Amino acid sequence: MTPAAGHTGAKRRPDRRDRILAAAMDLFHAKGYHATGMDEIGAAAGITGPALYRHFESKEQILATGIRESLTAGLERNAACLADPSPRAALDGLVANFVEGLIADRWLSAVIMRERHALAPESRRWVDQAERAHIEAWVAALHRLRPGLDQHEARLMVHAGLWMCLCVAYY
Repeated sequence: MTPAAGHTGAKRRPDRRDRILAAAMDLFHAKGYHATGMDEIGAAAGITGPALYRHFESKEQILATGIRESLTAGLERNAACLADPSPRAALDGLVANFVEGLIADRWLSAVIMRERHALAPESRRWVDQAERAHIEAWVAALHRLRPGLDQHEARLMVHAGLWMCLCVAYY
């Protein structure tokens, strides 16, 4: 049983976990995963390093959880955009979601690109699947707007557009 699993949560503040994730992701972005220590994460979150283990089993779990939660929220917003009956509104919604996500989680794309190797294999596979689902949402929206577009052309346009946005956010 992990410390977090055995804890009842009665003494934990609900925002502490979110503070840990935010502090860790900012540090992973600024310093890199391997150069960031648990004590540093704790200090940035306003708690002791050992107290982190009440919420997370390891630094890798913090990284995986931060990435997974951010990507999951983005994919859920994508699904809501795709539900719009208007092809133009669906694509506009995806663009707005992506840009807002880059602003809100400015660290996410850089951390995923630079620190993916630090994830456990199962987490890396999940991230790969999430990225494919993200691309497929964009390709589907683009096909709804331009049904005559070749599948390969649509995929190329999506990748090019997303990478332009990511490059701006990354640098």
